[in-house]
Amino acid sequence: MNTATLKTKVPKPPKATQKIPKSTQRTLDKVKTISSQEPLTAAFLTRMIDSLIDIFDSSNLVDLVANDSNYEVLLAALQTPEALSLLTEKDPLAKAKIRGLKLKQKLLEAEGGCAGSEEIAEILGISRQGVNQRRQRGKLIGFSRGKGKYIYPLWQFTDKGKTLNGLEKVLEKLGEFDPWMQITFFLNPNVRLDNKTPLEMLQIGKIEPVFNSAIAFANDEPD
Repeated sequence: MNTATLKTKVPKPPKATQKIPKSTQRTLDKVKTISSQEPLTAAFLTRMIDSLIDIFDSSNLVDLVANDSNYEVLLAALQTPEALSLLTEKDPLAKAKIRGLKLKQKLLEAEGGCAGSEEIAEILGISRQGVNQRRQRGKLIGFSRGKGKYIYPLWQFTDKGKTLNGLEKVLEKLGEFDPWMQITFFLNPNVRLDNKTPLEMLQIGKIEPVFNSAIAFANDEPD
């Protein structure tokens, strides 16, 4: 019998589990709560998280999380080479669609950005319901943020608590268009206005040229 002393391997103690940051834990708790109450939302979040996991490993996370808002983080993530490669496999127009999202974000941030119904109600000295009614009647441009919430471009209002002079008159001619087309009209240079934007013209009181330009825009007349 071999009486040689047998060496026994002593297992190493397990590494301490890294503690999850509080902000991450709050988000996980929120996902659990929403998922248990809304199955459709749970399916959406599951697919969203899985898709992000597919691209985050080799992405530059430092640059991604440096963005100011969660929306910008998501948009930046979708523009990484890894994400674009996956997206274009399924949709050849993916790059163009992402460029469209970036353009929309720039439009919302232009000329002072946007504010919610409560802040707009305070600016105008009316109720939130009053703000919503003006939007529904086509007198304000507003963008849905889901669950009945809207944001409004701040350039529509003056520092005197009024809507920009001429805005409502011009919006009457743009009523058939969605808010994105309306904001595009106001913020883009127009050859009929000597390459000034309709917003710039309204700000200096030139209402009629903008009104006529809106008519041409609505009728799809060539510049």
